[in-house]
Formats: sequence, C-alpha cells, structure tokens
Amino acid sequence: MENSHQCRIAVYGAGAIGCLLAARLAQAGCHVSVVARGETLDALRRHGAGLAVDGAVHRHPVHATDDPAQIREVDYLFLTVKQQALPAIAPGLMPMLAAGGAIVPAVNGIPWWYLPTLDSPLGPAPLVSVDPQGVLARAVPLERVLGAVVYIAAHSAQPGVASQDARNNLAIGEPDGALSPRALRLARLLTQAGVQCEASPRIHEAVWIKAAGNATFNPLSVLAHARMDALVSDPYLSRLARALLHEYLSLGKALGLALDVTVEQRMQAAAGSGAAQTSMLQDALKGKPLETDALIGAMVEIAEKLDLDMPCANMVWGLIRHRNRSAGSL
Repeated sequence: MENSHQCRIAVYGAGAIGCLLAARLAQAGCHVSVVARGETLDALRRHGAGLAVDGAVHRHPVHATDDPAQIREVDYLFLTVKQQALPAIAPGLMPMLAAGGAIVPAVNGIPWWYLPTLDSPLGPAPLVSVDPQGVLARAVPLERVLGAVVYIAAHSAQPGVASQDARNNLAIGEPDGALSPRALRLARLLTQAGVQCEASPRIHEAVWIKAAGNATFNPLSVLAHARMDALVSDPYLSRLARALLHEYLSLGKALGLALDVTVEQRMQAAAGSGAAQTSMLQDALKGKPLETDALIGAMVEIAEKLDLDMPCANMVWGLIRHRNRSAGSL
C-alpha cells in the first residue's frame, strides 16, 4: 500500500476535473495544494475540496491559494487549465516542484510536449498552435513531464465542488514509454484515491485516440448546438463525425502511431456518453473562449507539416475558428 501521507500534490486549476482530483487525493491522505481564484478560491479556503457523489457532498481540506509562489516541493503538479492558459503560467511551474517532481498536464487535445517526444517523420517540431512563442518549451524540461489522458466525467456542481458522473478513468505514462517508478507510484496513488488509473507504455497513442475524439465531437457540438447522442444518432452529423475520425486516425498513422482503434469503435464510445454536453459546448453556452487551437488547430497544423489533405477537418476548423473569433461581435 502506497504511503500517500508522504506525497505532496498540487493542482493548478480548480474546475471540475481539478476539484475532483484534489478532493480524491486529499481523501486518500495526500497533502494537496490547489491554485484557484475568485469564488472557487474562497470556497476551497472555507470548506475544502468537495466531491458530490449520489447526492451527498464530501469535503476534504486542501491548501488553496491564488499565488503559485506559495506552493513548493510538490511531487506531482497536475495542470487542469485550458491549454491556451498554459503559456501565461509556464514560468511559475518549475519552482513549484520538488527535486524529482513531475508535471502532469491533464489537458485536452495535443499538448506541447507531444511532437518533441515522439519518434515521427516531423522530428521534434514545435506546435505553434499550442505553444506559439515557445514559452512552454523553454520553461518546462521535457524530462519533467508525465503524460496523462483523462476520461473522467465530472461537472462543477458549485464553486469548489465537483460532481462525479459515470466515467472515472485516467491513463498516465512517460513520453519515452518507460514504466518508471514515478509513473507507477502516481498510478497507485490515484487508484487508492478512487480513480481508475493505469501506467501506460504507449501514452502517445492514448493521447492521440482521445484527441481524435476531442477534435471531432467538440467543434461539431458547438456548430450544431448538439449533445453527444445527437452527434451519434443524426444521420448527417454522424456521417461527418465518421469522416473526421477517419481523417484524424489516418493522420496519426502517418505520424507512425500504432493505433488499435477503428472509427466505429470511437463512435460506439461516443454513444456511451448519452446526452452529455461536450466541454466545448459547455464553454460556448457560458460565453467562454473555446479551446480550439489545441483541439483542432494542432491537428490541422500537423497535417500541413506532413502535407496531408484533410478536407473535412479543414472545413470544420475554418468554421469553428471563425465562430470563436467572431462570438459576441455581430
């Protein structure tokens, strides 16, 4: 049994996933710090991180602050903010870590560390769509990154409280494929905390399979104003979703990824989400900026680098990019 009381965790970002991880790891006995702001920061300071399960809210004490400089010597630093927010916070991340600490970007889309750690025809090419000024590449050494893929269904019930929905899976892995002690330790901690977690030697493939779904269903949900069940059942929307998935999976194979999933398997997985709203649709309904660059723009950028044509993805990218830029201006 892992001694969780000796583990120091920090969570940067207190949305649904951040609060859920903070609450579960604190419940398991880890020392948990959370970087938050506004009403959520106040709620975390007053009541701790809350987790709503079956109608009951369970709260667990955490150290909450809006100043990352107050957090030091952590073993694992989870990043649970949108990818477009990462460059602004990047310079303050490394000082938060202990000597052997790891940064765990629990983000959607293709992360900044992806191509530089992948043996592909593109080599260590940077992705302008996710790290436009190279801030992340300069601020975070690649050897400090532990990849993650989040399949956790949760939503913010109230500030500082995450409501646990059906899915509860997380995969972590070293970008070089090693089953390292730090990856295995974190997998054990998360499993003890109630999150189904495995350490994967194929984190690049796992990230891509998740990202292909993100790049398909998130923009379609906003453009069609549709929940997941409609994207799967509507004959025209589902046809477009299949075409997008085919393009993204083909793109991954062109990068050299061994992807053991089919378009129909991804559609079946999407059907399992029922009438859920995608994260991008939730943001659109709240008037928040959309996470388009990391989810779709990165895919289009990689295809352009490989000189591959993705007609459906290009059309959707043009539509969602314009919608994102023009929202509220008409």
